[in-house]
Formats: sequence, structure tokens, C-alpha cells
Amino acid sequence: MHDIRDDNDVKTLVHNFYNNVEQDERLGYIFNDVAGVDWDHHLPRMVDFWSNLLFQTRRYKGRPFRQHLPLPLEQEDFGRWLELFEDTVDQHFSGERADYAKEMARKIASSFSIRMEMEGKFNHTNEKQP
Repeated sequence: MHDIRDDNDVKTLVHNFYNNVEQDERLGYIFNDVAGVDWDHHLPRMVDFWSNLLFQTRRYKGRPFRQHLPLPLEQEDFGRWLELFEDTVDQHFSGERADYAKEMARKIASSFSIRMEMEGKFNHTNEKQP
């Protein structure tokens, strides 16, 4: 197994990861049914996002947090997202950049979770969809 070396590897990571998200009972519901994600549009943007984080390509311009605010996300959803991301990295890559990708994903999940909590977006009644 090799490290994440280039945009082709980032594309492999992103496409496999979001395929896992799409298939996940809870996250798939949020992405597919609630958000109605257009995967043909979303995946290239996520390749640009991760390519920018891993290789400083500056191709991604955006503020991803704001797009997540209206979604019915719970704190544990960020843990599941992170688990799927780390599993996908580990299935395909090994090395410094792969470790860095997982570190960045942990920071993103933590930051989003904290910010959502501060926005008062979490439903603490345990009444959630799938």
C-alpha cells in the first residue's frame, strides 16, 4: 500500500469515502434524502477540498460549515463520518500524508461538532431519523 501521492489518489479516497457515506444508514439518509446531494457536483468539489488540504492546490473556495447548518446532524454523526473516513484511508493508503488526512478529518469533525453545538443545532431529545 502506498501513501496519498497525487490528485488521482485524492479522487480514489474521496469517491470511495462518499460511496461509504452514501451507503451508510444514518449518513446516507442525511446526504441523500435530506440534503439531496447531487453527487456529480459534490464529488469534484470534495476532491478539490481534500486536494487543497493535502497539497495546497488552492482549488477549493468555499465555506463548508455553513452548508451543514440546516441539516439534522447529531454529535455522533460526526463520529460516524470520521470513522468512515479513517476506514477508507486505511483501506487504500498508508504513510505520512494518509496520516495527515486522518488528522485533518479529526479536526474537521471536532470543529464542526463544536460549532454545531454552539449554534444550538443538536437535538438532545434523541428523536432522530435513521
